[in-house]
Amino acid sequence: MNLLSKDEVALIQGAYRALGPSKGFLTNSFYRRLFAIAPQARPLFPQDMDEQLKKLEHMLDLLVDNLHQPMFFMGKLKRLAKRHVGYGAQPEHYALVGEALIFALNDITPGGLPDKERALWVEIYTAISNTMIETAYSKAS
Repeated sequence: MNLLSKDEVALIQGAYRALGPSKGFLTNSFYRRLFAIAPQARPLFPQDMDEQLKKLEHMLDLLVDNLHQPMFFMGKLKRLAKRHVGYGAQPEHYALVGEALIFALNDITPGGLPDKERALWVEIYTAISNTMIETAYSKAS
C-alpha cells in the first residue's frame, strides 16, 4: 500500500472522526448501495446484518487509525482476503465494494465528499483491493 503524506493522513483521519456517530449511517449506506448495484452479492451476507455492520465499522476505524503505518494493517488485509474467498467473494466484487464505499462516504458527509478526500479514499481503497485480490487469487497464495 502506498504511503499517504502526513497531511493526507491527517485530512482523512480528521474528516472520518468528524463523522462521529454518523459512522453507523456510513455502514448502512454502504450495504444499501452495494446490494442495489450488486444484488447478486446479497446472498454472500447474513440475513441479520447487525454484526456485519459492526465488523465493517471496526475495520474502517482500524484502517483510518492506522493510515500512518500501513504495514500494521497489511497482515490483517491478507487474512481478510483469504477469508473472503471462503465467503464466495470474487475479484470483480472489489470494484463494486469500492463504488459502494465512495457512495456511502459521499452520502453521509455533509455537503458531499470534497474532491481531495474522494481522491484519497479512492487511492486508499484501490491499494487495499489490489492487495486483497493479489493475496486471495494469485496462484502463489
